[in-house]
Amino acid sequence: MSRLLSLLVVTALLGGACTGGDSADHPNRESHERGPHGGRWLADGDFAVELAIHERGVPPEFRAYFYRDRAPLDPPGIELEVTLRRLGNRSDHIRFAPRGEYLLGDQTVHEPHSFDAEIVAREGGREHRFAFSSYENRVTLAPEQLAAAGIELVTSGPAVIRERIALNGRVTPNEDALAHVMPRFPGVIRAVHKRLGDSVAKGESLATIESNESLQTFELRAQLAGTVIAKDAAPGEFVATDHELFQIADLSTVWVDLDVYRRDFGKLRVGQPVAIDSGDGAAPVAGRLAYLSPIGSLNTQTLLARVVLPNPDRSWRPGLFVTGEVEVGSAEVPVAVEVTALQRLRDWDVVFLAEGDVFEAQPVELGRRDRERIEIVSGLAAGQRYVAAGSFVLKADVGKSGATHDH
Repeated sequence: MSRLLSLLVVTALLGGACTGGDSADHPNRESHERGPHGGRWLADGDFAVELAIHERGVPPEFRAYFYRDRAPLDPPGIELEVTLRRLGNRSDHIRFAPRGEYLLGDQTVHEPHSFDAEIVAREGGREHRFAFSSYENRVTLAPEQLAAAGIELVTSGPAVIRERIALNGRVTPNEDALAHVMPRFPGVIRAVHKRLGDSVAKGESLATIESNESLQTFELRAQLAGTVIAKDAAPGEFVATDHELFQIADLSTVWVDLDVYRRDFGKLRVGQPVAIDSGDGAAPVAGRLAYLSPIGSLNTQTLLARVVLPNPDRSWRPGLFVTGEVEVGSAEVPVAVEVTALQRLRDWDVVFLAEGDVFEAQPVELGRRDRERIEIVSGLAAGQRYVAAGSFVLKADVGKSGATHDH
């Protein structure tokens, strides 16, 4: 089953699971009376409070207007407290002070505006209590829906964020274990004993040459054990002493030469960890920076960074391109989530919080990140349960529900 078809099946199973903020334009939401300023009308006998969230030109704030028999009351002399109980056992306790014709809350009403509200108003020696629920971007799932959606839950907490630089490079022979084989005397090649790719032992004969001076033959021998990686020798050829007939490399180790762009020069240090990826689907291999060139390339304006890799099974073949990720720094952060948890909703980066069978999109401010985790600067505390896998299904269901930003 394709990913798209799976999503369609899961969202069909979810059906009407999403619940949002109260609004007359959505059948899953109850309607409520609004006051003259567009706020929620809460009445107790002849006394009423109009509680509105104002956010034009300012961070969202509560403004409260008061009425008796629907006639405006002067705010001084009225005390008001609002408690917002949010998903995940979080609460905001807001007090109010006079500001012209209304009372103004003393803190920002943070997104999402999804909560169970408890209101206490005191005036003229009387206490009035109200309560209402307003939910947005919230989804309720039954256990079978949870399983069908592939939801995985994780607890937020501290993590180490690792900064990495991605580099391109290539495998080359280890030049500290490379022999350039040339004849000691000029002469004519009488026999060639090794071919390209052959393994040789130290001291083994590579070719037989007849000296041009003594007319005696001598053996051209390998200076080290390794593999013939270059050959320029054929019987009957005349060769001089500066003619390189063979290259022999000990391929038990290889160099990985990485090209570093100028902007990243200052971040690199010898000894930093590097993950080398061959690009063939195998797991990356860990290494460390062994060398940084003091001279840049005139043509490419890059710097050479080198890793020495063990190559016991000869799987790293010189000449092939590879990629490397250098870890240039790390930091422990107090709160982080898995990268797969993050979704984009409206203008927010969100993580779906979980409490029992209820899930809600929580806007978060992001910090540093690596391949696995993202730092959460605000919006999520350590110890909260969130959706690490399957959150795209919840986002799709929230979008399907037509949830609005309603107060």
